[in-house]
Amino acid sequence: MKEKILIVEDQFVEADYLRLILVKAGYEVIGIARSVVKAQEIMKQTTPDLVLLDIFLKGKLTGIDLARQLKNENIAFVYLSANSNEEVLMAAKATQPSGFLVKPFREKDLLVTLEIAQYRHDHLQESALNKESTLQQQLTKIISEHKGWEQKLAEIGKAFQSHIPFDFILAGFNSIEDIGFLRIGYDQYQTIRIKELLTITGLTMADVINLSAATVIDNTPIWYNDDAFEKICKQPSLKKLIASTFQMRSHLSFPLHLPDGTFFHFSFYSRRPDTYHADHISLFRRLEQILIADISDRKEAVHNTIVKNTEITNIKAFEGIIGKSHLLLNVFDHIIQVAPADTSVLIMGETGTGKERIADCIHQLSPRQGQPFIKINCAALPASLIESELFGHEKGAFTGAIEKRTGKFEQADKGTIFLDEIGEMPLELQVKLLRVLQEKEIERLGSNTPIKVDVRIITATNRNLEKEVAEGRFRLDLYYRLNVFPIVLPALRERTEDIPALAYHFMNYYNRKTGKKITGLSDKILKNMMAYHWPGNIRELEHVIERSVLLTSGTTIEDALIPVSRKTETVVEEVRMKTIHENERDYIITVLKKCNGRIWGAGAAAEVLNIPPSTLKSKMKKLGIKKEYIA
Repeated sequence: MKEKILIVEDQFVEADYLRLILVKAGYEVIGIARSVVKAQEIMKQTTPDLVLLDIFLKGKLTGIDLARQLKNENIAFVYLSANSNEEVLMAAKATQPSGFLVKPFREKDLLVTLEIAQYRHDHLQESALNKESTLQQQLTKIISEHKGWEQKLAEIGKAFQSHIPFDFILAGFNSIEDIGFLRIGYDQYQTIRIKELLTITGLTMADVINLSAATVIDNTPIWYNDDAFEKICKQPSLKKLIASTFQMRSHLSFPLHLPDGTFFHFSFYSRRPDTYHADHISLFRRLEQILIADISDRKEAVHNTIVKNTEITNIKAFEGIIGKSHLLLNVFDHIIQVAPADTSVLIMGETGTGKERIADCIHQLSPRQGQPFIKINCAALPASLIESELFGHEKGAFTGAIEKRTGKFEQADKGTIFLDEIGEMPLELQVKLLRVLQEKEIERLGSNTPIKVDVRIITATNRNLEKEVAEGRFRLDLYYRLNVFPIVLPALRERTEDIPALAYHFMNYYNRKTGKKITGLSDKILKNMMAYHWPGNIRELEHVIERSVLLTSGTTIEDALIPVSRKTETVVEEVRMKTIHENERDYIITVLKKCNGRIWGAGAAAEVLNIPPSTLKSKMKKLGIKKEYIA
């Protein structure tokens, strides 16, 4: 059966060119739309399998507006655009497209992108269904086992962790007997019941009862992120107590409606401000019946459970990665989710945050763990050598090529290649890397014979690649191919609670290397370390400890060469000269904002700029200026 494609492109010549390519390749083109409204009309008649979507179209609505609808209707789409400014890129990225093609493009690029987009769309659907099926099996198994109620609730929470992430979960009938679980390690949770809550907060039982009575009960599923959560926490309540005690910034509440008319609540809390969304509630709805039956059967037992403070601990994971901060635990969750797949991973973070260690961890937890793990730093090689290093060369391919050389991609066959500092890769080589990703083959320098390679690609950067794309230093289509599953590593200053554990880890390591027997660090040193902002992150901390171990003659590190804290310093970015088009675009946007977006009439933007309104409209289209950017 032919796949049905809808082309949404306002340039007739380009749209017809696309149609000819697609028909020749065996696709069925169900229509060409020049506007969002026309595209919606066509889609009412026939549902496409995939949409080729330009961003800037005729009419008020953009391709990004249509993309949101396509996402909700679970239709794959690929953006086509020549415009790659940062604002547009961020808005497009938020819609989670299946691909992105930068104009102009080759026929082969289009067809390969379509194949990959459809595969990726189908694969993500299949992957989501498999994950949900696994969760359903886990919940069924937990409920069927003969275990204590508190232990069951703990295991139910753990099962949900990779689907509905949380740092604290509260389960119960909205009473003082509810059970909470606070995440304190990758697979470690501390049980928090009323006794522990009173100890931690210093409140009395009467205080907590009053707060519980003042708390608005959610009898329908709802979530609150960032400002919305902060707003509901302005008044005294149990939610505010949890938020302030455990530093929570978002919340999802899901009440299970039991057959006797009562509610059993699962309340998820996260330290991240933007954790929860509608998909989490949809997932819980599909699984709630599994939980309702067991909770109804155990309702009496829940109220009679004896309080015991337990810690849920599983086998050790991620050895060598030190810390238990919620930001690091989120990274662990992402690693567990992505490791089993062959998905490309982009690791982002400042210098010294441990990107290579995370890449190694993904490889070791993947099905490729017994195969090669090849590392290459794109910034460490001259531009003239990096292509030969990656793809290899034939004898005589260039001056000095006295013998054939196997490149890193061939060495990594059946395994994983880690490209560190991918943002430093020259533009001309980015094109070749894109073709490797699309076609799974390479060509050695000096050869026209393609070589098939089966390689998982993990990349890392300390640069803002979206900004690099906007400024023309990184290809947009390559960015989308690499950024399938991003992992952001927190800077050390963002997880200061991990500093003591890291410091002692490095102290013990250098004790073993030097034969010293240092047993600890003074309180003053630890305080200074917590106050310092660590621009070099973990690597800088390691060097400070190494130096301190060497200089310490006693059993305690009393002093360390920590630079004066620069937390208040202002970081001045390097000034970049803007292009003529960028300056013109910024100027027009400024004028439009001052004129409240008006183009025609007295005092409107066209009059201020001293050009006809039709010319201004033309310039706005050419420069990619839309209403949403001037609101």
